[in-house]
Amino acid sequence: MLHEQTNVQPTTSRNRVRLFRTNDGRSMLQYQESLSVVQVMLVGRPDGVRPGGRDSSLQYLSSRFDTDSDVPNGNPISPQEWMELDREFTQFQQRRKAAALGAVEAASRGDTESASILYRTASEDAQHCLAIIAFARHRHPSQQLSAARQEVVPILTAQKWIAQSNRRFTMGNQQDALETIQRGIAEVTTLLRQTGVPDPDSNACVRDMKIVEHNYSQSTGGHAQQGNNIAVHT
Repeated sequence: MLHEQTNVQPTTSRNRVRLFRTNDGRSMLQYQESLSVVQVMLVGRPDGVRPGGRDSSLQYLSSRFDTDSDVPNGNPISPQEWMELDREFTQFQQRRKAAALGAVEAASRGDTESASILYRTASEDAQHCLAIIAFARHRHPSQQLSAARQEVVPILTAQKWIAQSNRRFTMGNQQDALETIQRGIAEVTTLLRQTGVPDPDSNACVRDMKIVEHNYSQSTGGHAQQGNNIAVHT
């Protein structure tokens, strides 16, 4: 759960991710990265920046285009703005991974409130990264932006569905969790086939999702545990 705190203490070796709320009401996520302790906003851009007064660079840049138009209204997107979008992609990726890890930690210690919050964050951040990829591949002149890497789409899609299904499972909605992961498996399998993967079932993303599916299927007999929640790591 969120704790009121001004002077944040380092995370412990047991719990590498933690939530807290500052005295001015901001929800924050703290996690360890190598030897550093990183603190980011839980909602919106992790660094709290509002490009052009918007919640994200993606939202700001998207607002400059009419629907399905390749020509922006006003000035074209500058190289610096593309670089900022690329940086935003990295920020959301890092927070997504931290949130997924923190959710598993919270679920394992029975903190369903924190687990639910963090699974939701992981899912939404994966979706935001997917939206950045789609925007960059459609709008960037050369499609060479690192955030436009199509090969990570199945991984991010799998992460999104795993986070959504784990959240439902953690909250006690076992049947809903099972149906959610099954929809995810179908989508990721289709994506892999579209990219020419001859045997999607052998792909690591699909294998991980099927492990989750198996855990949920076993839950009807009382065999699944919240500690079996997993995340796709990239």
